[in-house]
Amino acid sequence: MTLVQPVGMDEIGSSVDACGCDSGFVTAISMAEAAADRNPAWWNEIRTGADDALDAAYCSSKLLGALIQSAAHRLGVPAADIWGHIRRTGELPL
Repeated sequence: MTLVQPVGMDEIGSSVDACGCDSGFVTAISMAEAAADRNPAWWNEIRTGADDALDAAYCSSKLLGALIQSAAHRLGVPAADIWGHIRRTGELPL
């Protein structure tokens, strides 16, 4: 993968399983976008229209975990320190 390729796409533009989610990835990303847009109606519409909302919830957790571990790596600190910081403060160091 090069820096110009979107995450989750291979060299020929085919979707690949970038986060390890077998299903729920598109729903999880859409729900995250709706939440970031502070649009609970849109978020709920996505959630209720999902084929399997539990797959999306699990995929969301995997994505959040990967982002947190990436932040720890980027900051040069153990991931356990970041998890502890988040639990204590509620702040995401992303």
